[in-house]
Amino acid sequence: MSSSWYSVYAPRPAASVRLYCLPCAGGGATMFRAWADRLPPTVELRAVRLPGRHAWHPEPPFTDCTAAAHALASGLGPELHTPYVLFGHSMGALLAHELILSLDRHELPPPALYVSASWLVEGTPIELLPDPADCDEQFVETLRRFGGVPPEVLSDPEVLDFMLPALRSDFGLCRTYTYRTGATPFSVPVRAMGGVADTVTPVDRMARWRHHTERFLGTRSFPGDHFFLRGQADEIVAALVDDIAAVMTDRAPVRRFTGEI
Repeated sequence: MSSSWYSVYAPRPAASVRLYCLPCAGGGATMFRAWADRLPPTVELRAVRLPGRHAWHPEPPFTDCTAAAHALASGLGPELHTPYVLFGHSMGALLAHELILSLDRHELPPPALYVSASWLVEGTPIELLPDPADCDEQFVETLRRFGGVPPEVLSDPEVLDFMLPALRSDFGLCRTYTYRTGATPFSVPVRAMGGVADTVTPVDRMARWRHHTERFLGTRSFPGDHFFLRGQADEIVAALVDDIAAVMTDRAPVRRFTGEI
């Protein structure tokens, strides 16, 4: 099955689980390409394609968490009749969290598992994030210090000009996130992942997720910083496969999407 909302690099129509992966700020679906062939035949990777980049370039990037969650729920809702998992890295984890809340409001099937990588439930302090209100020179310099965007991209004016609108929108979205105190823990199992050298979302603070779910699976730590996903596809996919197997027992039948949001 094809969709404008995601890329499938290794189609597996008979897979019993769909793994939807949402990228970090400035990232795209291709950051998960290396995972596809490492997954077992029972799991199909669907790398989410966000507006404002690559094949979605004509569409404007998301600038608001709630609107983004609504759009994702509308776009992915018809697909959510097979057990699925949401994995998000940094901004992608924020969007996945908001998506779960939106799905719950519209009584759509929840994921079997939510994996939050490099994102804290209370959000990231805005002083640590690049400010989209800065001039290009200052914004790019902050991006360089923050990491995540390859140096060769930051040094290529043509590629950088193409990416800057999405980067500004993405970090604007992250900076406007509002943590909801006193929210009722949701029933979706949560696994947290982080890099041991992450100074943006310290891995030792990821355990706070236990207060926001009825089933916290704990925190997995990996070598690296905020962008620990790079170069560790084997290790991360192996951990994901273990967690998926753990939550796919005693699953109740999922509800099918029956209308529009």
